Amino acid sequence: MQRRSLIATAAAVPALSALAALPARAQTRPSMIAAEQYWFIFLETGKPVPDDKAAVAAMQTGHLENFKRLFADEKLFAAGPMRDPLKQKRGIVVVKAPNRQILLSYFEPDQYIREGYMVVNAQPATVHQALHHTGIDPNGIEENRIVLFTRAEAKDKDAVPIFLQRALDEGVIGAWYSLEEGPIGEVVFSRGTDETALRKTMAEYPGLSDQRVTMKIWGQWLGKGVLR
Repeated sequence: MQRRSLIATAAAVPALSALAALPARAQTRPSMIAAEQYWFIFLETGKPVPDDKAAVAAMQTGHLENFKRLFADEKLFAAGPMRDPLKQKRGIVVVKAPNRQILLSYFEPDQYIREGYMVVNAQPATVHQALHHTGIDPNGIEENRIVLFTRAEAKDKDAVPIFLQRALDEGVIGAWYSLEEGPIGEVVFSRGTDETALRKTMAEYPGLSDQRVTMKIWGQWLGKGVLR
C-alpha cells in the first residue's frame, strides 16, 4: 500500500519538470524571496493508505496538483522520490518559507499529508549548491544518487565544508545542502548511477573511517537537468 505514495511522488517529477521549463518569475519579487528560509524536506512513510482505489486515485491527483501549485507560486524548487531500503524516507522536497508553520500550511491541501499517509520531516537548510529549477527537460526523469551524512562531531565541523566544497569543485557532487537541525547534517547529490568515483571520494569524508559519522547512498530520481 505504501508504494502508492512513492508512485505519487514519482509522478510529480515530470509535472514539476515541465513547470520548471517555463520562464522563472522569481525576479519579479526578489525582496520577498531573499527574506525566506530554504527548507529541506524528507517525505516519510506515514499510516497505510486506504484500500479504496478510487479514494487513493483522488488523493494522488490532489498530491500532484498541490506540487504544481507550489512550484507555480515559486515556493517549491525541487522534488523527487528516493529508494530508501527501509522505505521510511520516500522522497525529497526543497521549499522556501519564512517559518515552519507557514511551510506546513503549504501541504494542507494535500490529503496524503494532511491525513498522515505521508509525513513532512522538514529542516532549515543552508544551500551551497542548489538543485536546478529552471532550464529543465520537461520530458523525462533520471536516476541519480543522494548521499546522507549524519551530523559531524565538533572536531570535524570545520573540515566537513572544506571537504564537500572540494568534491563540488571537482564535479564529484552536483548539489549540496547543510541541514541546521536533526540527525542528518549534510545532503549531497551525485549525477548518474555509477558510484565508483563517488564512493572513492566520500571514503575520506571527515569522521567516516572511524565511524564518528555514517553515510548512506540511495537512488534518487529527479527531472532531467535538475542535477548538472
